[in-house]
Amino acid sequence: MSYKSLIIVFFGLFASIDVLATDPISKIANANEAKELAMDAYVNHKFEDAVKYYTYLLDSLDYDSDEARLNRAHAYFQLKDTINAFDGYRSLSTAENKEIRSTAFLQMGNLSEQQKEYENALSYFKEALKTNPANQEARYNYELLKKKMKEQEKQQQNQDNKDQQGQDKEDQEKKENEEQDNKEGREGDKQKEQENQEKSQEDKKGKQDKEKQDAEDNKEGKEGEEKSDAEQKKQQEQQNQEAKEGEKDEQPMEPSTREKLQQMNVSEEKAKMILEALRNKEAQYFQQMRKKATEKPKSNKPDW
Repeated sequence: MSYKSLIIVFFGLFASIDVLATDPISKIANANEAKELAMDAYVNHKFEDAVKYYTYLLDSLDYDSDEARLNRAHAYFQLKDTINAFDGYRSLSTAENKEIRSTAFLQMGNLSEQQKEYENALSYFKEALKTNPANQEARYNYELLKKKMKEQEKQQQNQDNKDQQGQDKEDQEKKENEEQDNKEGREGDKQKEQENQEKSQEDKKGKQDKEKQDAEDNKEGKEGEEKSDAEQKKQQEQQNQEAKEGEKDEQPMEPSTREKLQQMNVSEEKAKMILEALRNKEAQYFQQMRKKATEKPKSNKPDW
């Protein structure tokens, strides 16, 4: 029978469903025909047609078959209709046939693994093995997934360790940088404190030197004033003494002195002028001698 003939028969079945629904023999014949069409479509990878035929068989003809439900779920699985496929396999998780039940758990495990729900997938594979220990595909998938999860866990652990090491290194570098900054800060504070101390000492020394210099200046000034006062007093006394001597010289000359001046042909007034000049010269000489006495002797020359 060609595919075209099958399609004509299939639609003929839909047209006569109301008429033959009450005929048990016709119902069984239609069910067998739909089952063959569905199986033929599934085998030939015409999964959309397979879904239609199995749906007609199971829902319209009310055909009760776990095998047909399993094949329809397989057709949904091949069409990547994961929702309908998973619902179909889940409806068979309580099937009486342990092989069908084990296959349903296996497929739910495969769908869960595709969604990266590894814990659920491992549980479904395990349930498939418990239901049918002879299900080698379930055993293989279980062991493979378990190994895969261990490798991922190891990789994740290595990555976590690597991340932790990187974080530890970063924290260590951060800590070292903070310690270095604190050290530099302390050294800077210490240096600043030392500079302040040195400046304070310099200021103190400068103040002491200034006070000392001021004291020396005051002492020298006082000594100079005292010395000046003494010189002025001495000069005043000398002037008084000279005035007295001048007064003494201005007294009338004795007759013998006047006679001598007449013999020398020198007048009395001229003699007084000569005497006054000698006195002035003598006064200048004494002043120069006093001035030399107040000067300090040079270090590279003797005092004499």
